[in-house]
Amino acid sequence: MQRSLKAVALVTAFATVSALAACSTGGASSEEVLSVWTFKQSEVEALQAVGDAWGSENEMKVEVSVYTPDDAYATKIQSAAKAGTLPDVLSVHSQGEDWKLAQAGIIKDLTDVFDADWQGQFLPGIVDAAAITQTQIDNSGDDPTSTLKDLEAGNFYSVPFLAGTPGVVFARKSLLEAAGVDSATPPASWEEWVESMTATVENDPATGGLVTGLSVPETGLFWLYRPMAYAYLGKDAFYGRDSVDQSPSWDSAESVETLKLYDQLSPLWAPGVLSLGIDQADQAFADGSAAWDVGGTFTLSSLTTFGVDASDISVFPVPPSTTGKIQTIAYPASPLISGAVTNTSKHQDEAVSFLKYLTSVEGAALFASTALDLPATAVPESALTDPLLKQLVAVIATTSGDETFAPNDFSAQPAGTVLHDASVLLTNLPAKTDTPDGLGRSMSELYTAAWAAIK
Repeated sequence: MQRSLKAVALVTAFATVSALAACSTGGASSEEVLSVWTFKQSEVEALQAVGDAWGSENEMKVEVSVYTPDDAYATKIQSAAKAGTLPDVLSVHSQGEDWKLAQAGIIKDLTDVFDADWQGQFLPGIVDAAAITQTQIDNSGDDPTSTLKDLEAGNFYSVPFLAGTPGVVFARKSLLEAAGVDSATPPASWEEWVESMTATVENDPATGGLVTGLSVPETGLFWLYRPMAYAYLGKDAFYGRDSVDQSPSWDSAESVETLKLYDQLSPLWAPGVLSLGIDQADQAFADGSAAWDVGGTFTLSSLTTFGVDASDISVFPVPPSTTGKIQTIAYPASPLISGAVTNTSKHQDEAVSFLKYLTSVEGAALFASTALDLPATAVPESALTDPLLKQLVAVIATTSGDETFAPNDFSAQPAGTVLHDASVLLTNLPAKTDTPDGLGRSMSELYTAAWAAIK
């Protein structure tokens, strides 16, 4: 699963392997090799390129291994922690997976080495977002499968190297133009976008629809519904709805209206979208089976892997509704994927050195140009030569304020599986098995029960 799904809690086994991880003597098998694991296929070549550059200066070989999808990666980490065979560096989902691994004793606290000079290289807001807060610790509760109670507020347990945002739409210009839709001017509102999608579907139901990986239900919630709902409700109501006070409630008129807006997509999804995984959805878009694809900045690397024609693609953020509180939503960069150093690594100093190079301007530019993904480091635009990558840079806001949507801010959420459960409930709309009113009531009941469970 990609970056914006990082908030899904890791499996229970992470809480049970901490003692084994802490006392293990595993790590790289050779003093001359720094081992790096990732869960993202499109990162492998880029991490290896960075590793080769760093290794040539440090007389050390870097070996990058990939384990995918996410559940297979989680299982691999669990078994390696038990067996004492963890790598030196783990690629982890920022603001979630890193904290669970730290709670389990698998990765190091990097606060002491992640100093001000190092932090100064990052995009605005990245460093602040990467530090765990007391609210996030408190809201994690005492359940061993989800608690973060052993961590310290303000500390860093990983270093972001890939940034970006969900809520990014990719459109096939040729399919839009065939339906009489202007492909040069992105839709300015949710309503305009729905109108354009309606035109492409009416022109060709087989190829004019919208895709995202709805068989992973979090995609609909994280990448599409949440940014739209944030703009409609406004900052205070958006976070208040998820909080213990549930103000406004999920079944309130304004909340149900966001579900009605989301339900406008129900006749516009591509055939079979509920059975598509993330890669399958991107593949369907790349081969011309869909006119629209919702993902994030991270989706570009997948699309290029599938051979998409870059000249036939336009990029824009999920637009706000004209009837909402926020008329111009901004998407600041958030940390998506980070590098963590395992507690069992025999090369911890070298691992930190590798992460420093990966997040330097030189290393980040090499990573970005190889992976076609956005680095967490502030890299000059002149170093990003790919035209689609430059379009993605334009999506990222550099300002702050109530109009900016922070996609990885789940601080108002209760602990447990509520985000996954809410994601599953939300799929009832594209499946046409529930109504917005009925879904609002179910969501309200879900959040009420989740907060009651941790009181």
